[in-house]
Order: sequence, then C-alpha cells, then structure tokens
Amino acid sequence: MNVFSALKQAKNRWDKGLALWSSKAKFDFEGLFEAVLNFAAQLQKAGFEKGDKFFVWSFNHPAAAVGILAAWVLEGIVVPLDASTKPEDVVGLINHAQGRFLLTAPRQKEFLNRILEASSLKRVFILEDVFKSPTSGAVSLPGHEELAPALILYTSGSTGTPKGVVLTYRHLDSPMLTLEHFQYLQPGDRLLGLAPFSHLGGVVGLLIPVWFGVPVFLMERFIPKLFLRYLGQHQITFFFVPPTVLQSLLLQPDLDPKLFKSVRLIASFGAPCPPTIFKAFSERLPWINVVTGYGLSESAAPNVLIPKDTPLEKKLEPGIVGKPVPWVEIKIVNDEGKGLTQGEIGEVLLKGWCVMQGYYNAPELTREAIKDGWLYTGDLGFLDKEGFLHLTGRKKEVIIVGGLNVYANEVEFVIARHPKVAEVAVVGVPDGLRGEVVKAVIVPKPGVSLDSQEILNFCRTYLASYKLPRIIELRPFLPKTASGKIAKAQLK
Repeated sequence: MNVFSALKQAKNRWDKGLALWSSKAKFDFEGLFEAVLNFAAQLQKAGFEKGDKFFVWSFNHPAAAVGILAAWVLEGIVVPLDASTKPEDVVGLINHAQGRFLLTAPRQKEFLNRILEASSLKRVFILEDVFKSPTSGAVSLPGHEELAPALILYTSGSTGTPKGVVLTYRHLDSPMLTLEHFQYLQPGDRLLGLAPFSHLGGVVGLLIPVWFGVPVFLMERFIPKLFLRYLGQHQITFFFVPPTVLQSLLLQPDLDPKLFKSVRLIASFGAPCPPTIFKAFSERLPWINVVTGYGLSESAAPNVLIPKDTPLEKKLEPGIVGKPVPWVEIKIVNDEGKGLTQGEIGEVLLKGWCVMQGYYNAPELTREAIKDGWLYTGDLGFLDKEGFLHLTGRKKEVIIVGGLNVYANEVEFVIARHPKVAEVAVVGVPDGLRGEVVKAVIVPKPGVSLDSQEILNFCRTYLASYKLPRIIELRPFLPKTASGKIAKAQLK
C-alpha cells in the first residue's frame, strides 16, 4: 500500500466525510490528509528519512493515529508499543530495532531524559506536538517500494528474546483485501476502534477508513459502560474484538438491546469464539451477525474468516474460525511435518504472499518459523469436509495427561456452557503421577453461588475422565493482555 496515494485518493473521493473520531479530536478525510502531511513535514524537518524506525508509545490517541500515517507517508517503519510497556523495556526495544524517533504521551515525560540517554533515539515527540502549526515547506515524498518494511510488531515470546514481526507495505493490503473478499464492510458502516495500536488490529483499524471510506471511532481502552454508550451515541455498525470482550458485554446487568440497534456485524478475533457466545447473541440480539476469524501478526491477519452467510448451526461447531482467502494455503501436519488428512488434528501451517518477511534481526527465529515458505503457526487444528478450519489449542499448551493429549479449547467450551460460568481458561500444571493435569480457572457470573464439585459433575457429562479438570479455581477475574486475550501464563 502506498499510504500517501491511498490518503490522497480517500480525500478526493470522500472529502468532507468523517474519517476519524475520538473524544479528543475528529477529522474528515480532507482534514486527516492535511494533518498527516503537516506532521510528516515536522518529521522531515527533524531529519526523518525513508526506512527510519518510528516508535509510538501511546494509547489510542488521534495524534498517535496521525503520527503513524505520517511515518508511512515518508516510507518509514512504524513500531507501535503498548502504552503500559515499562520504560526499561521501551529502551530495550528501541535499541534492538535501532529506533531514531519516538512519539509518546505527556505522562511519559518524566522518563524521556533517561530513555534518550540510554537509547539510539534522535528525537522525541509528545502527542501535542503532532497538531502544532503547519511547518513551512512541502513534504518531499520518497519513492515507494512495496516490499520495503512498513511495520514491526513486537510479540511476547516465551524465550524472553524480542520477536519483532516485520511486515512490508504490501502486507498492509492483506487485511483490507481479506475484509473486501468476504464483504464484511459496506457503504455507511461506522467502525468502533478498540484494539490498541500496538496490536495488528489497531493499525488495521486506521487503514479501514482510507480503504473503505468508513469512519473509525477510537476508544483508548475497553470500559464496558463507555463502550455501550459509544455504540448508541455514534450508531456503530461494525466492530472487531476478542471473545472476552463479547463475554463481558453479555454480562452487563443493564444491557439495553436498543444500544445495539445499529450494529449489524461483529467479528471476534484473537481466539476461537465459544459457541455459547454465538448462541447468546442469536437469542438476545438476533439481528446482529457474529462472525469469527483467524490469523497471526506473522501472516498479516486476518487470513481466515467465517463467511457472512454461514448458518448458526455451523458456527456452533467448537473451535471453528472460517475459510481461508484464495491467496492463502493451509496445511495440517504432525510433529514430523507429514501432512494429515481431513479431520486429523495437527499443527496449522499457512503459506502465501501475506506471510511476514521474518523476525527483525533474528534469522534463527525466522528459520524456525518459516520453512519452505510455510509459516508454522504453533496452533493446533483441523480442516473439516467443507474446508472450514477448526482450532483446538496452542501446540505449546497441549496438556498431556498420562500420555494422552487434552486440548484446552475442548474443556473450555464445555465449562463455558455451564449457566453460572462467566469466563473460563484451562491450562496444564505438573503432576507427579500423570505428568500433567487439567486446571480450570473460572469466573462465576455475578451474584451466583458456584463450587468446584458442581463444575466437575457438569464436566463428567461431556468429557472423558482423563480430560476432567483436577484443579478448579474460582477467581473474580482473569488476567488479560493489552489486546484482550487471556494471559494464561499467569494462571499456572
């Protein structure tokens, strides 16, 4: 994607139509174009050059959105960090990527001198700098290269080694083309942008207005009551969130269906959507089409989506995430790399032009992840006879009980069906006799009485004995990552 050309075309096509809204600022397409060029001029005056790394350490602020787009106009490499990242970790990541420019929130000012002294940074911008008076002089546009790096997304690795997923300007097209292929968006849509900019879904949310001409309404973070108010206030028609957010919405005691009257489509990403969520929405908010999908940062997600016309009974099949786009191949293999047949569970491999260039400055990690063009996702699943992909869990999270494999998703989907359960996460913990046993961490619904024996009795109806949770822990909430996924490492 040539971001400058895309912004210019959007301005010429939609002009005064709303492009970006937040509680702090709003832009039509013409205003967004001008704001982006203004900050691009500031960056260029500060010495920003094509290929420079532009770190963004901020929550979902409109200035951060403009900064990201401006860096792309100058053919830079955007490196978004979660707003909660610790200063010492910010220094480590900046030095790992040899970043020269940083855009951050005013509340981080007390750390900036320390960060400047300890890192490779040349210049720091504060969010308020983005909207300063226009800088004299026009922006000098560099030549566009589709295969030049555009984005580095740092993922949380189990080894502690930073893993920076490198995506190119061509990769920026991938999510847009996928949404286009499945016809998820239509004229008149209004998108609620909740995913943080540090997550692929967050930056995808910035490109959707430019590509489709629909406005995005930014939220800094998920607050259920505020989220529901935004739905009604801004007549939101579409949003994408992890299943945990949908679950928390359903649990709101004062959930008013009228707030959802404009919503026509919800996409659940980040983890397989429990069948209980599909069922609950079909019963309580039947006019909304809830769909799900799959993909990784490493594959410029999403790559697999549920077609909009998929019947409810198909969506209720456990672990279903959809069908791939035509330019993505899927293969299921065993531990020896041998292809498996329909219905057999193995590791999910993806292949296509949307697969990342690699991990930044980490050739060994890249070789482990990509072999013969295939991306080894670390996810386990199978393809059914209709070509739908089903996920059963993470390869590293398979629980081996007495030599038998237990897939966390299967146990989670069963427990989620219990009428008193709000949320559940299943992990494996060491056991001297069996090797591992199943542990279920459960958040009961508000105001109900629930005990471990009740859950165990319920599970016995649906699960084999070796799959039963031997440890059941009740908690008031589950720890979440910035993107809304359950942080399972904290549950063991």
